[in-house]
Amino acid sequence: MVTSVGMAQDKGRLRPTRQEIFDCLLAKQNLTGIDLSGLDLSGLNLSRIDLRGANLKGANLSEANLGHAILSQANFTGALLCMANLVEADARQARFEGADLRDADLERAALLWADFHAADLRMADLTEADLRGALLSQADLRHAVLSGANLHEALLWGVDLSKAILQDTQLIGADLSHANCTGAIFWNVDLSGANLEQANFTDVDLRQTVVTFDQLSKVGTLHHTSLPFDETLKLVFKRSLIRHRTVYREV
Repeated sequence: MVTSVGMAQDKGRLRPTRQEIFDCLLAKQNLTGIDLSGLDLSGLNLSRIDLRGANLKGANLSEANLGHAILSQANFTGALLCMANLVEADARQARFEGADLRDADLERAALLWADFHAADLRMADLTEADLRGALLSQADLRHAVLSGANLHEALLWGVDLSKAILQDTQLIGADLSHANCTGAIFWNVDLSGANLEQANFTDVDLRQTVVTFDQLSKVGTLHHTSLPFDETLKLVFKRSLIRHRTVYREV
């Protein structure tokens, strides 16, 4: 039963729901820079909310709706964001270090210069997300979707991209050193100027990828990798790999 003041009634006592508490807070206060660290905000509708510079460290935002929210420079360090909706959210320079974003929807989100160091992004949807200059070092992106995403000059050293989908993705000038790309789909990906030193490209089809001899010669492993060269160039390339001691086995 809901009373005239909009609060749920339980056994004769008025007990506001978490959503009602947050709605009251939103109506009365400017949430820019607010401290919401450690709070349980799971499942709440926070769409289009302005949380610029807010502290959400360790907060539980699982299945919360943050679509179109303004989250620039907010702190989500260690926060739970499993299955959260961040579609078209503006999270420029936000901190997601060590956050749990499994199955989160970040389609078309503005994530420029955001910090995702060691974040769990398994199966996250980052389709057409703007990740220019973002820090994704040692992040877990297994089975994530990055189709159409812009990772220009993003830092992805040590990232795990196993089985991730990268179609029409921009990785120009990105740092993928020591990245694990085993079984990832690289289709029409631009790797111009990217650092691939000691990366693992096992079982990756690179035939539709913009990449050079020099870049691939620095890759750590190329087991069963399809190369973007004709047979003559492949022979030249394999000879250069012997000099660089890169492990390569043809498909």
